[in-house]
Amino acid sequence: MTDPVELVVLLDDAGTPIGTADKATVHTADTPLHLAFSCHVIGPDGRVLVTRRALGKRAFPGVWTNAFCGHPAPGESPAEAVRRRAQTELGLEVGALELVLPDFRYRARDSAGVVENELCPVFRTRVGGDPRPAAGEVDDWAWVEPARLRAAVEATPFAFSPWLALQLAESPSLPG
Repeated sequence: MTDPVELVVLLDDAGTPIGTADKATVHTADTPLHLAFSCHVIGPDGRVLVTRRALGKRAFPGVWTNAFCGHPAPGESPAEAVRRRAQTELGLEVGALELVLPDFRYRARDSAGVVENELCPVFRTRVGGDPRPAAGEVDDWAWVEPARLRAAVEATPFAFSPWLALQLAESPSLPG
């Protein structure tokens, strides 16, 4: 049995959907603009969850980033996708979602030349316990104080995903 094809929503420069593409083939050196989301997770004690992307990830393998990211399926809202991916990627039930950066957009190239080119609404949520991450998605994880995360990203931005660094720069209220 083959895995189902996971589609991403392609966008024009104004952010209007113009079609779909197979996620497995869309991230290349010339990645088209597509819809994504990013989510920051706060634990019961106020610390934030950071994850290290699995080494098998196509784009930015092994870098530390916010809790999780993903792509809404065609017809799925970013908020619905956040809830779905929280469960499948981290084994977490999330609380209320707060849309922190509704129009966040970035383009970044990793060391292998793979480009991320996304319109990526950024959410924040709370959870009541530790993640149980899927091995193909997350290599490691940690709860950190928000100020320590911000300081680490400012001191060593190369160790973190570019979208995390950009999100922290754009929103003083992130990550906590």
